[in-house]
Amino acid sequence: MQRKLSGCLKELLRSVAHVENLELGPWCIVCLSVLELEGWQPPPSSLKFLQLSTTLKQLDFPGVCRFLPSSSDLETLVIDGWTYHSRDLLSRYTNENEQTRRFETHNFNCSFSHLKTIKIHNFNGYVMPLVKYLLENATVLERFVIAAKLERGGEPQDYVKMTQEFQSFPRSSPHASVVFSYR
Repeated sequence: MQRKLSGCLKELLRSVAHVENLELGPWCIVCLSVLELEGWQPPPSSLKFLQLSTTLKQLDFPGVCRFLPSSSDLETLVIDGWTYHSRDLLSRYTNENEQTRRFETHNFNCSFSHLKTIKIHNFNGYVMPLVKYLLENATVLERFVIAAKLERGGEPQDYVKMTQEFQSFPRSSPHASVVFSYR
């Protein structure tokens, strides 16, 4: 079943390589991570706008980071965090600790030379390594907007600490502003 899903996603990405706007859902992100584990390289694309709907778990990051360099003209990236979906498929291939180590030590060897705007909706703390990766590699980034939802009983001071951490991350774009909000 997984081979069939991966094959369908590969074919889909080949067939939409010419489009400028694309939205990928949670299952596509999971399949991208599985394909990344297998060493697959996505085809080059003409994307200028990409929206990813994902759980914002670290198991999703390798697939996302493998896909992004194939979109060298990308100008806007929107990541919409979902609150739940099954991790069963990806957990069969790797565990979260192994994948986290692999993500943090892997060199995806890219820079996003056109990426000006990044927005992350429904942010959670798991996404910090991805935020750092994007700030380090988006060379013309102008605006990075991070919107978090304050959980019931959540403490705003946790978000103050996160904001301070965002400000400490190295940036390849001297003009990048990071806006962090919560509701």
